[in-house]
Amino acid sequence: MDERPGDPTPVEPQPQQAPPPPPAMPGVPAYAPKQTNGLAVASLVLGILTLLLFFTIWLPFILGILAIVFGAVGISKANRGAGSKGLAIAGLVCGAIGIAACILFIVFVVAVANDPEFQDIFSSVMQSPNAIRALV
Repeated sequence: MDERPGDPTPVEPQPQQAPPPPPAMPGVPAYAPKQTNGLAVASLVLGILTLLLFFTIWLPFILGILAIVFGAVGISKANRGAGSKGLAIAGLVCGAIGIAACILFIVFVVAVANDPEFQDIFSSVMQSPNAIRALV
């Protein structure tokens, strides 16, 4: 083909663009996702683990203290607008209750172990070979 200086150059087709989204309805605020408060979630998980593992003697103290600390920091973040304040409070409370349950369990075990009646029963069971076979 012969190109002439006045001929228009061929135009390449432009890709179609999506139309802009419609405006928000009047009276309805636009959706803004809340910021996740990871410390509140961690506090709740650790608090629940503290409650479930109260009988393991040392583990609830570590998990419970972490749950209380994360819960307190999570509450302060929630007060600044991060959300999930309820989760942080629940984690803090579960951590404190788990530590208290562990302490009560330790007190119970020590009280039962120091009871003379329990010691008599335990020593008689341990001295009787038939009783040990019955336990196994």
